[in-house]
Amino acid sequence: MASSQKQRSYIVIAVVVLLTAFSVHYISKLKFNYDFEAFFPNEDKELIVYEHFRKTFEHDNEFVLLGIENKKGIFKKDFLEKIDRLTAELKQIQYIERVISPTTLKQLNFAGLAPIEVNLLHVADSSLYPADSINIYSSPELIGSFFPTDAKSVCLFLKTADNLSKVKSDSLARRIERAFTKYRFDEVHYVGRIVAQDVYLKNLQKEFTIFLLISFAVVVLFLFFTFRSPYGIIVPVIIVLLSIVWTLGVMGAIGKPIDIMTVMLPTMIFIAGMSDVVHFFSKYFDELHKQTPKEQIFRLILKEVGFPTFLTLVTTIVGFLSLLFSSIQPIRDFGIYTSIGITIAFILSYTLLPAIMFLYTPHRLAKKQTEENRTNNAMRKLFFWIFRHQKGILFVTAIVLTASVWGITKIRVNNILLEDLSDKVRIKQDFNYFDKHYSGVRPFELLIEVKDSSKRVWDYEVIKEIDKLDVFLEKNYKMGFMLTPAGVAKNINKALNGNDPDYYKLPATKEEYEEIRDYIQKNKKNRDLKRIIAVDGKSCRITGKIEDMGSMKINLLNEKLSAFTAASIDKGLIGYTITGAATLMDRNNEYMVENMVQGFAWSIGIIALLTFFLHRSWRMVLVFILPNFIPMVIIAGFMGFAGIELKAATSLVFSIAFGIATDDTIHFISRLKIELGYGKSLLYAFKRTYFETGKPIILTTFILVGGFMSLMTSDFESTFYFGFLICITIIVALIAELFLLPILLMMILGGKKKNAAVTQNKR
Repeated sequence: MASSQKQRSYIVIAVVVLLTAFSVHYISKLKFNYDFEAFFPNEDKELIVYEHFRKTFEHDNEFVLLGIENKKGIFKKDFLEKIDRLTAELKQIQYIERVISPTTLKQLNFAGLAPIEVNLLHVADSSLYPADSINIYSSPELIGSFFPTDAKSVCLFLKTADNLSKVKSDSLARRIERAFTKYRFDEVHYVGRIVAQDVYLKNLQKEFTIFLLISFAVVVLFLFFTFRSPYGIIVPVIIVLLSIVWTLGVMGAIGKPIDIMTVMLPTMIFIAGMSDVVHFFSKYFDELHKQTPKEQIFRLILKEVGFPTFLTLVTTIVGFLSLLFSSIQPIRDFGIYTSIGITIAFILSYTLLPAIMFLYTPHRLAKKQTEENRTNNAMRKLFFWIFRHQKGILFVTAIVLTASVWGITKIRVNNILLEDLSDKVRIKQDFNYFDKHYSGVRPFELLIEVKDSSKRVWDYEVIKEIDKLDVFLEKNYKMGFMLTPAGVAKNINKALNGNDPDYYKLPATKEEYEEIRDYIQKNKKNRDLKRIIAVDGKSCRITGKIEDMGSMKINLLNEKLSAFTAASIDKGLIGYTITGAATLMDRNNEYMVENMVQGFAWSIGIIALLTFFLHRSWRMVLVFILPNFIPMVIIAGFMGFAGIELKAATSLVFSIAFGIATDDTIHFISRLKIELGYGKSLLYAFKRTYFETGKPIILTTFILVGGFMSLMTSDFESTFYFGFLICITIIVALIAELFLLPILLMMILGGKKKNAAVTQNKR
């Protein structure tokens, strides 16, 4: 028997070695990726509108802004000459389609026989700077776009090629940075998708390693204080590290890159997989101290720990697979691959772990009996205290829940594009600079369609309606870098009247507008004009940049826009749709919250059905769900009081934490059934269960909290809050398991004279 077991152990180890070698090979093929558009909701009809919009006009998020400071003021010849040289150099860089710079800005002039474009700034002639300054700062469309109000910097707009690969984006970002660095400007603020992508990916690569190292250190520390043996540290760590290697190997084999979500994958597997190993090891060590023969120990583990651990695997997977309700592919992938990882950890815990233990177990495992007795005494005191104060515990629970429900009403749903990054990160500081000194960086896109089949965008009646929208957007959204058909018409009118700023408006009559209409229609195939007005004249765009004030404020502005158009715009003439990458990201956030509710309900439903199937009692379902649902209510209330907004990352917490929190309940109830099955009295069974499961539950909670705390070192705010909220939830869940679960179970299972029994037992 022993020889066959030994042979099976060697076979298991050989298979594990082969699969590990396979995984290591494919890990070398893993790549890091940050695909901004992967977070667009894939079933949203607005995505279809956006894709059509991009084909008609252009991509709205393929740009770079350079904010270049000169502390002495921008109207200095040496500074403007450097800006002019930089502009010329940037135009030569591959993948830059156009550069709009203050030194190359043009204005129309109709003074000659034909309209011509003349420079807005006369860089070479400093004697004209005062007149240029007056002209610029009396043109409101330029302020907040290319010039700030303090005249201490200028902004350059770079349109980059669409859909650049990671390699091309990085190359372009480096070439742009080299171009402006050599001019030694006072300060350069550098933002755009290619810049943000590079920062995100570098942080992903850094944090991937940091999370794993911190989780590793924390888990090793807890294992050392628990088992006081190198064996008790090395073997569990081997199991979870192999689980991570295999999972990453699967990702590498199928070409799945590591993104902002899956960067947390190793940490998830490490801490969730360690829970199985700890319960296995705790039972193994306990039986060793009882001098149980090794052959019997494994049978006892399978009977008393194996099935409950399998149930915890199911509930944890249910929590992660609830993310499949998300319409965002990276979120779905995170749920899938984490589920694969913790399943691998479970399989290794009940194949490789027994094989290693059978082949080699140290004769003496250092574990201080005095500490064991101290722990038992503490657990005993806590156990009897709980049963003496049941009413008080239930009363406090009711108070906390009432307060939490109040806090839930304070939760707000919001999304800020770069809020995910810490203020310590340079690109976040640069984004904030543009929000403060210019109109902002967040793209805003309004698609306008002409409803009247007899009209076109350049017709007077249509242009007047578009101008109403322009005025509303400028006033309410504080929009800059604004390109609009009405703006084109007003610039032409200004040029026709000697570039007098007072004429930056639409003519008062249709007759006066005719020349402007003819000019626009004649030039409708002009490359720059086609970016604003479709060649057929049936649609156009109002595009610009606004401050990244958050989806909550922007939704309020969008509601005001809707009310304004209902009251002031002829909807029989034009209709509009708010679109663009930023809008889709806001929609993504709203979908995530909706998906969270669906996923959470699914988790509760599946776990409730599983509990009923096992216990054939709806009362047991209630007992099982309540101690794990209450922490979710409390954490939601905490978010409301703390002002933590509900967004994509924080909405993930509930389903995942619920699946993890149920593990302790399963171990507690399973152990109680085993003790009752041995014919012990209810109170004695409770006491033994509390002692047997209490210590592993507390230990696994510390491991989970320690592991998730590693996420709080992240420069990504979403990752920080994800780790922070799960830590709090798990701690609250532990308190509920230790204090509330025994009371609920006793209420269900009986024990009419438990107080007397407690007193008698203590004696």
